[in-house]
Amino acid sequence: MWGLKLGLYMKLDFAKSRKDIKEMIDDLKSLGGVNYVLLLTKSKQGVCYPSKYADNVYNDERYKEVVKELKDNSIKVHAWFCLYIEDVKKPSRIVKENPDILIVNKYGKSNLEEPTWSYIKPEYSVYWVCPSSELYRNYLIKLMEEVVTKYDLDGIHLDYVRYPEAIEGRYYCYCKRCLQRFKEEYGYSFPTNDVVKIRYYVTILCENVSNSVKEFSTIAREYGCEISAYVFTDYTTAIEACYQDWPYFSQYLDFIIPTMYEVAPSWMKTLIRRARHVTNNRCEIHPAI
Repeated sequence: MWGLKLGLYMKLDFAKSRKDIKEMIDDLKSLGGVNYVLLLTKSKQGVCYPSKYADNVYNDERYKEVVKELKDNSIKVHAWFCLYIEDVKKPSRIVKENPDILIVNKYGKSNLEEPTWSYIKPEYSVYWVCPSSELYRNYLIKLMEEVVTKYDLDGIHLDYVRYPEAIEGRYYCYCKRCLQRFKEEYGYSFPTNDVVKIRYYVTILCENVSNSVKEFSTIAREYGCEISAYVFTDYTTAIEACYQDWPYFSQYLDFIIPTMYEVAPSWMKTLIRRARHVTNNRCEIHPAI
């Protein structure tokens, strides 16, 4: 009656042997019907399949086998992309050769100088690429095209499709591309304390994210794949905290996965109801619980 679907996030760490994969399938069967699996394909460490475009490749030996076993058991497989994050200790070649694609905080410090989340705990540090970078978006598109043509995949799943939260008080992004667009479109420059100007700037950052979703959606559609995104729980927080306007970019998606595991069941119902009012009618809502 409810039309419920069950999906799971899955990393390849477990798949050391054929036996491990078989046990995984048995576990999924015990759940009584899994509709789809979001299989980690690109993380901050690199990609999880043999690639001719990515230099950081890991856990790739079993990717093909896991996809095949899932498909043989009538479970859809979506390639899970952690889009804009990169490992501080071992970033990809494209970041090393083009450090200007990384975000810049409001104090003018690049991620190279002050990695994201480094104030919270140094071990949490990540490099974060600004979604405005056409160079990096093209790199991601190449990976998406490569993986969907190489394997029998049903979809592409977008994660970290946003900017970092401003929980450290550093705020993002003030890279040359973002500042230049602000100047060209609105005629303003930073720094500024003008509330209206800041609102215009927030619009630019939201558009950077939404435009990248539109690009990735176009690629997915060209290859007959579904496309989805993992999004912040509450859309007001998503827009204010990390410039993720998922009510708007839901028009380019088949479903969104709002984070609901951090809230009480009663509040979850309220958030889902609110999300339904602002999400594109063609886009389904699959809460993460």
